[in-house]
Amino acid sequence: MNAAPQNPQSESTAPGGGNRRAGRAVLAGAVAVGLLAAGGGTFSQWSDDKDVFAAGTSLSTGELRLGTPSTPVWTDGENTIDPAVFRAVPGDTLTFSTVTTVQAEGENLKGTLALDLPDALQQAVEAGHLAYSLTMTGLQDVDSDGDDLYTVAGDVDDDQDVTVTATFLWNADSVDGTAGQNITGLPLQDTRLLLTQTV
Repeated sequence: MNAAPQNPQSESTAPGGGNRRAGRAVLAGAVAVGLLAAGGGTFSQWSDDKDVFAAGTSLSTGELRLGTPSTPVWTDGENTIDPAVFRAVPGDTLTFSTVTTVQAEGENLKGTLALDLPDALQQAVEAGHLAYSLTMTGLQDVDSDGDDLYTVAGDVDDDQDVTVTATFLWNADSVDGTAGQNITGLPLQDTRLLLTQTV
């Protein structure tokens, strides 16, 4: 029996130990290169870039906006009236006009300008109690089709003053008896000009 201590060979002296260390070193290097290539370090491939546009080149947008309308002026034909105190009767023709500015900037911009009536007036028109007409001057369009929509074009109508005139004729034969009498507080504050892009 051999009582001498049994010492295992170290990796450096064991057969094939040097090959195992070299293999692990190559593997570790491959993993490191892979991590760098994936963004884990400063390693990068060659690249280049060039500006497409010259310095200061930019893109701008157009504009579609209404200026604040002037205070509406009411008439009952030739006389200026105050709608807060005037008492309308069947047969009257009442007109109001206001001036606004259309800002329409954009070579391909198209839109419409319309007058949106409050519900009470719209219902009276639809019921036939009021005959309603609308004209707008200052735009290129003259509303030849009578739909009360005026076309706005960005290449010709920018910064144009537009006069809006709405006329209401109370048809005398649309009511009888006491219908339509003593109506007070007919709201007008919801009357709006609507400028809307269509193209």
